[in-house]
Amino acid sequence: MTESTNAVVNADATETFGTGATIIRLHAVDKYFGDFQALTNIHMSVGEKEVVVVIGPSGSGKSTLIRCINRLERHDRGSIVVDGIELSDDIRAIQDIRRETGMVFQSFNLFPHLSVIDNITLAPRNVRNLPKAKAEADAMELLDRVQIPEQARKYPGQLSGGQQQRVAIARALAMKPKVMLFDEPTSALDPEMIKEVLDTMKDLAAEGMTMICVTHEMGFAREVADRVVFMSDGEIVEVGPPEHFFTNPTEDRTKLFLSQIL
Repeated sequence: MTESTNAVVNADATETFGTGATIIRLHAVDKYFGDFQALTNIHMSVGEKEVVVVIGPSGSGKSTLIRCINRLERHDRGSIVVDGIELSDDIRAIQDIRRETGMVFQSFNLFPHLSVIDNITLAPRNVRNLPKAKAEADAMELLDRVQIPEQARKYPGQLSGGQQQRVAIARALAMKPKVMLFDEPTSALDPEMIKEVLDTMKDLAAEGMTMICVTHEMGFAREVADRVVFMSDGEIVEVGPPEHFFTNPTEDRTKLFLSQIL
């Protein structure tokens, strides 16, 4: 985790604390679902190797925000730039961004009829045209990385929820992304399985992976985040490093939320 001791709790969401250049930038982003405005005037930037944790009550726009970054949802106004490419209706730009952006969802979304290793090698072989032997060797390295190499030839239905989510992380990493997006990756897990997934995410952060994590795991946010972004009613309400965010928030909505969950 990058040190950010000089930051203030109400830091601009466009300020980054990574070790490199800005890799994600959202400017004045709005998103509607019919008449309902899910995102309002979102300004946010993420630096290379930075870990940003997004928290907030249900319905606050957290998942919509992260889904807009790789065009699973189309934003209505403003601009989103990922690794120098602006998201638009150009399918080539969307494909380019998705190649560099791995995403892990609440549900594991593994193909049940494919083995673990086939789930992981499917995209590298078909999208990056990686030879089977190379793809499988890379997949085994990733399974070692998430500490389940012995599960390579099993099928998703034979694994625990925590193991399936670690396979999903390995599958996302197989495309060698520059950014990892996590949308509440532990919310569908039993309590005893949450730690193993969070430990994998902590390892990724320690290795310098750029990450945006939507989560309710406040301990993870305290330990791993460079910045915590608090959202409510589709807006970014408050931003700051965790050491200040959790002990001295400035906004009333932040204080109320933290008083309810801590």
